[in-house]
Amino acid sequence: MGKTKQLSKDVRDKIVDLHKAGMGYKTIGKQLGEKETIVGAIIRKWKKHMTINRPRSGAPRKISPRGVSMIMRKVRDQPRTTREELVNDLNAAGTTVTKKTIGQGIMSF
Repeated sequence: MGKTKQLSKDVRDKIVDLHKAGMGYKTIGKQLGEKETIVGAIIRKWKKHMTINRPRSGAPRKISPRGVSMIMRKVRDQPRTTREELVNDLNAAGTTVTKKTIGQGIMSF
């Protein structure tokens, strides 16, 4: 299956509103210029989960964007900085992380 573009939130909301008003899949699809199968899939998701926007999978980031910029600034200014020093700086800023998290984070930045 190829990559598909997700419909905008406005279009998905409009599909659900029209369905609540009693319109069928074909009629909604023709009116909005979308395929009947797409309209049906959105309505089925809405009926099952009572929401259009499901949360994505995956764990939240341990380090905030502000913490990331702090780490990168310190590493840029002092390239020989140890992970232990970076952990202490983040702990002082209120973010609890491990040396392993810092090491993995630096590689992904």
